[in-house]
Amino acid sequence: MTFCDLAECDGAEECVKPEVNLPAGVPRLRAFYLYLSSSCNLRCRHCWITPEYENGVPLPGKVIDPKALLDAVHEGKTLGLCGAKLTGGEPMLHPQFKEIVDMLTAEGLSLNMETNGTLMTPEMARYLKDHSNIRFISVSIDSPIASEHDAFRGVKGAYDAVLRGLDALVVAGYKNCQVIMAVHKGNRHQMKDLVALAYSHGAGSVKFNPVTRTGRGISMHERGEAFGFKEYLDLAHYVNNDLRPSSPISVVMSMPMALTPFQELWRTKGRTHDCGVIGILGMLGGGEIALCGIGETVPELVYGHLGRDSIRDIWLNHPVIQGLRRDIEDSDAYPGICGSCIHAKDCRTGCVASNYGNNGRLVSPSWLCDQAYKMDLFPKTRMK
Repeated sequence: MTFCDLAECDGAEECVKPEVNLPAGVPRLRAFYLYLSSSCNLRCRHCWITPEYENGVPLPGKVIDPKALLDAVHEGKTLGLCGAKLTGGEPMLHPQFKEIVDMLTAEGLSLNMETNGTLMTPEMARYLKDHSNIRFISVSIDSPIASEHDAFRGVKGAYDAVLRGLDALVVAGYKNCQVIMAVHKGNRHQMKDLVALAYSHGAGSVKFNPVTRTGRGISMHERGEAFGFKEYLDLAHYVNNDLRPSSPISVVMSMPMALTPFQELWRTKGRTHDCGVIGILGMLGGGEIALCGIGETVPELVYGHLGRDSIRDIWLNHPVIQGLRRDIEDSDAYPGICGSCIHAKDCRTGCVASNYGNNGRLVSPSWLCDQAYKMDLFPKTRMK
């Protein structure tokens, strides 16, 4: 699972925004992040999920109720809802996955999806391309070597299955598919080959997500398998200066705006750096309405429940959401180095879920910016 924004996906279409009438100071509810299933058919070393199996078959776990979701969509559209991201767990484990896609499409929402790719079939890929509003799909591949991908994903055969899934999507017409690689010390040297693999299978881009200190990723950090501060900066330098210029397809890696070269900010228009949380609600497999997927492990960031609580009331009145809006809008009062950064109004402290996981505060410096400042490595040209 990752915490991210619809806008980070290369090729994602803009929402068609409905007319709404909102109180002053209340932004549009732009998107639902739908964690359709709380389970998965893989056992990835960096994830927060411990999937359940029965007789060797993955169980869907807790899943979003389609009727309650439809009611939420209807209410959300009065607040500006125009898009959704389908994720999980593994979204295709939901026993009514196709019906939910049909329903969201009928409601006119712009859709994208994150999947491990192993359950995608040629038939489903063609159906999604021809009959749904899913315009962008990302799949996860963590090594160009089958045995190493399978070891990281915890299931033998996962590599062959995801490549079949990616091929099916590309043949169906998804020429903008994105491959996401969870990067750590053990596969850092394979990034160029991973780009070549993605290109050879027709993907349109590769996104590198360094393993974060969340879920099982905490253990990877504790064992020294994930990147420390300077290693992370070296990784970004490699992507910006060596890998991206020579890549035949788009290469994406999010960094705080202050630590990103100006030419890269210009290329992306800064859109990969603000997590967009100010316009998002998460819907978890158990029906919880939350900040995003972090609600699975942080109950104080759960706002209510589908089928019981009003989306409109939550969006207008929930104290955590109101406090987050106030804190994000007052960029001059951002804590730490963020209060002195020229990018504060655009970056808005980056991924607030990651911030909360690192230090218990939603609006606070990312750990990278905080470390850079403490080590006197924060660029002086990016300070007010």
